[in-house]
Amino acid sequence: MAGQVVMSVIDSENIQQALKSLKTSLQQADRSFDDSLLYDDEWADPGWVIERCFMKLLAIVESIGLSKLHDMILAEYIKAKETKNGFLVANTTPEGEPFSSVVSRLRDYLSAIQQFYPDDEPTKITKDLLQIIRDIHYTITDKELFSQVPRDERDVHIRIEGILKCVFPDLKHKPALTKQIKNFEPDTGIPSIETLIEYKYLSKRKDIPIIADQILADTRGYVSKEWKFFLYVIYETNRFKPEKDWIELLRQSGVPENTTVVVLSGEPSVRKKRITKGSAI
Repeated sequence: MAGQVVMSVIDSENIQQALKSLKTSLQQADRSFDDSLLYDDEWADPGWVIERCFMKLLAIVESIGLSKLHDMILAEYIKAKETKNGFLVANTTPEGEPFSSVVSRLRDYLSAIQQFYPDDEPTKITKDLLQIIRDIHYTITDKELFSQVPRDERDVHIRIEGILKCVFPDLKHKPALTKQIKNFEPDTGIPSIETLIEYKYLSKRKDIPIIADQILADTRGYVSKEWKFFLYVIYETNRFKPEKDWIELLRQSGVPENTTVVVLSGEPSVRKKRITKGSAI
C-alpha cells in the first residue's frame, strides 16, 4: 500500500512537470505565431511548434488514462494535420488583434487538466528576486562605481537591469509583448520567472499621488498570456513613504498579490544634530 502511495506521488510530479513543459511550448507557439504575422517571414513557420504541443498533450492525456479526452484531441490533431494550413488558423480578439485558434484550444485542454494537477506555484513574486532588488540599492548608489546617485528613472532602470542580467540571462530590455498590455510598456521582462518590472523615480513628496495613479492605471491593463507577475520598483531620493503603504494601496484597490512593490531609498534623510545652548560643538 505504501509503495502505491509513493508511486502515485511520483506519477503526479511527472505529470506536473509534463504540464509545465507543455505550458512553455504553448508560450513558444504563441510567440512564433505572432512573429509569423508580424514579420511576414515564410521561414517563421509556427506549424511545427504547434504540432509538437499536440504531441505533448496527447502523451500526457494518454498517460493519465483519459481515453475519451484523448480521442477528442486526436481528432482535432488529425483534422489540423490533414487540412492545408490547419495549424495556422487565426481568429481575432474583440480589439481586432489576431491569435492562434489552435493554440487557444490547446490551452483550454491544458487548463482543464491542470485543475487535477495543481503545480503549487507561488502566487507572489519569488522571494529571491525581491531580495536581490532590495539589496541592489547599495550597488546602484555606490559612488565608487558611479560618479553620482541615480538622477532619474532611466538611471535606476539601466543600473538595476545590468545587475539582474547577471542572475537572469534571459532578461529582456523593454520586452515586446505578443499581445499589447493597455497603457503599459514594461521596462524589464524576465521570461524564466514570468515577471515584468517597472521602475519609478520619486524625488518630491508631492509626486506621491502621481506615482500612485500611474501604478494603479497600469495594473488595470494587466492582460497577458506570457507574464504572471508584476513588480514596481520605486526609487525614492529620500524616505517619503514606506513599502508597506504602497502594498496596502494595491490591496485596497483590489490589485491581486501577483503585483507588488519594492521601495529603494537612495538618499536617506540626514537628521541634523540638535545643538543646545552651552553644549560643545
